[in-house]
Amino acid sequence: MRQVEQALQPTNRRILFIARYPRLRAYLPELLVLLIATIARFWRLNYHSIWFDEAVSLRWAGADPSFTWRKTFPLIEEKHPPVYYISLHFWQKLMGWVGLGHNDAALRAFGSLLGVLTVWGILLLARRLSGRPTALLAGLLVALSPILVWYSQELRMFQPATTGVVWASYCLLRAWQAERGLKRASWWLGFMATITLAFYSYLFSAFLLPAAGFTLLALLVSASKKTVITPSSAEGWSSPVRRFGEGVLAIGGTGLLFLPLVYNVVTVVNDEGAPGRAFANFGQTMARLLHIFTVWRVDWATAWVNAGLLLLGLLVLLGLLLPLDPGRKTPTPFPLDRSWLALWLGVPLLIGNLLLHFNDTVFVEDRYFIFIAPFALWALARGAIAVGQQSRIAGWLGGLAAVVLLGAALPQLWTPAMYRENWRAASHYVTDYQVASPGLTAAVVNHVDYTHIALEWYLRQTLSANQLPVYFPYGGTLTADQVDQVVAPPLEGIVKTGAATLWLVQSHLAGVDDQQLVEQWLNGHFALVTEQYPAGIKLMGYALQSHFRQLPALSPAAVKPMVTLVPGLTLAACELLTTHLAAHDEQLHPPSGWVHVRLWWQATGAIRDDYIATAQMVGPQGVWGDRLYRDNEALRRWPTHNWAAGEIVRDELDINLNPVTPDGLYPIMIGVMNGKGESVGNKVACGQVKIAN
Repeated sequence: MRQVEQALQPTNRRILFIARYPRLRAYLPELLVLLIATIARFWRLNYHSIWFDEAVSLRWAGADPSFTWRKTFPLIEEKHPPVYYISLHFWQKLMGWVGLGHNDAALRAFGSLLGVLTVWGILLLARRLSGRPTALLAGLLVALSPILVWYSQELRMFQPATTGVVWASYCLLRAWQAERGLKRASWWLGFMATITLAFYSYLFSAFLLPAAGFTLLALLVSASKKTVITPSSAEGWSSPVRRFGEGVLAIGGTGLLFLPLVYNVVTVVNDEGAPGRAFANFGQTMARLLHIFTVWRVDWATAWVNAGLLLLGLLVLLGLLLPLDPGRKTPTPFPLDRSWLALWLGVPLLIGNLLLHFNDTVFVEDRYFIFIAPFALWALARGAIAVGQQSRIAGWLGGLAAVVLLGAALPQLWTPAMYRENWRAASHYVTDYQVASPGLTAAVVNHVDYTHIALEWYLRQTLSANQLPVYFPYGGTLTADQVDQVVAPPLEGIVKTGAATLWLVQSHLAGVDDQQLVEQWLNGHFALVTEQYPAGIKLMGYALQSHFRQLPALSPAAVKPMVTLVPGLTLAACELLTTHLAAHDEQLHPPSGWVHVRLWWQATGAIRDDYIATAQMVGPQGVWGDRLYRDNEALRRWPTHNWAAGEIVRDELDINLNPVTPDGLYPIMIGVMNGKGESVGNKVACGQVKIAN
């Protein structure tokens, strides 16, 4: 009996805790939804590396707030207003106090917290308008929406704007419902603050200011028809007309705050798109937005995706059309929740479709309209609950299907298919190479502005600017006639610094170096060390120094066989820079892992043929990896028959692995091939590689 009592003690404590706090017990379902939202938004916050757009945010956030305001408010140097950048500035300062100012997850936690606030806001708003069941389902769908989770985890302004408009909508409702004048004034101020912060972070969110105005008018009309419960002024409440007047002042004041930005938008020429046609491809656009707000970027079969979207679209439509009994526990029964949803969804979509007449890029990016995604998901939840009031089974199935679809789509976010630009992988490759190359100094060329921020963000975690300087010496658009005057001088200057290796990092070359002139110049002057392809990036290494009188400092794992493979050609040393890897690669060059090998050849006499190295990873079952041959490798640039006796030449290559190579230890065998492509001479082992998949 005592054992049973001991076993039940933890359960009893939980029951007593909940019983002691009945308000907590009453809100357990809401707390569960918020917990799910928190887990989804804080899950693997550092999975994706900082990319170009986030680097833009970090650049502005790293500046003084007054400078950021002056430069971004005119919308000339930057097309987004300054509030998000300034908010991120102070968040980064806060994280810096605890040593996390350069931590990806810590910085992204700002957006994640705002994402949870969005779920909380939609729970409160939908509960007051559509009842608790609808609010819980809407909150759960917003918590699981892949695109809302994604932009909660990105250092951009789209999630903050979404949070702002959801809370502005809630503040508007509470201001109308508030009893006392002071309390009502605080809610009107809350409305003004949240929606102003939203459109001073992201311009499109201002599309909801007219929606707020129409909502206010709908509230007045409903009150005059007594379809909204509003206590009489005799009970201490103000009249609907007075509330309407206060709302007009709040919305009008907010509009005045927005006017400076409107002026800047009008005066700045938007050259990102061409004039289009209003309501062009309207049906396709609406279907695409539904896809974006629900099962965004899934890799399912097309038939399954279409079937899911058909169901979800039907629920959204029913949510906008069917009547709904919100239940007796709704704080203030309000039959115009359909009108509220129609306005907060329809007005921004109407404005966007009208703006297509002036700019055909209004809907071009998935993220442009995510600030209305919570309202679309609220409409979806309302549809499921409304159907459930007619047929409980149908309602349950519809709601459950929506939750399952969004939940099943969520894991796609943390897969290599969602990589945008993997600057972490590029930077780690360079730093790992340099750490393993104590005798070879290096420099980096990154000739597109902003991208150097993301690159250095990770480089500086291991190597300082003195150990690995980064150059970005090119501005504007490079053309073929500028090679000698613009491209060559800075590259020649880097060579004169004495660096042994140069890393060229290329991304976002469109409009900057469309002809890849920098790469062409380097290919014409230096041997290629390696080339890597992280998502959105091309990384190339060049040997600025290939000929040596004696061996430089080598890595601790270097092997010095000093074996003559063919007459006159000796393998003085070899280094495996990749000794532990998986056979399947998802980051640098999918689908196969590469073993990087650095060879040190020495001419010990006359060499009568032009040889190049062979390299294989072998095992009991045969060859599991063979080297990649490149036209610009060292032994092709400097044919061996021209080498002087005693000369040491640096030669680097990559061995491409079979992606199904089993785990185990594998030797790397080095040999040579003559000018006819025939394998000749001896072979020598150059260490072992451990494959761990």
